[in-house]
Amino acid sequence: MKMNLIKTIAMGSMLGIAALSAPVFAADGDGMQSFFMEVKKMANKDGMVTKQEFMSMMEKKFDAMDKQKKGMLSADDVMKIFMDKGR
Repeated sequence: MKMNLIKTIAMGSMLGIAALSAPVFAADGDGMQSFFMEVKKMANKDGMVTKQEFMSMMEKKFDAMDKQKKGMLSADDVMKIFMDKGR
């Protein structure tokens, strides 16, 4: 039970940081808006996104950036995931 709370807080924190960072990304076009649109498309009829759906989306974005398949990205590359309109 305690682990679920920690995971929930971590996921909420990550989404909160992404939302608060929107003005930063706005300077680089509508990349963040594109991210929000993807999340909205994933939302079920009740407006919810499952952890599996969210993690799958992020895994695809991560893998697309990890061209050399090292299993890691620089912090700058991770930020590009949110700014890139084409992924």
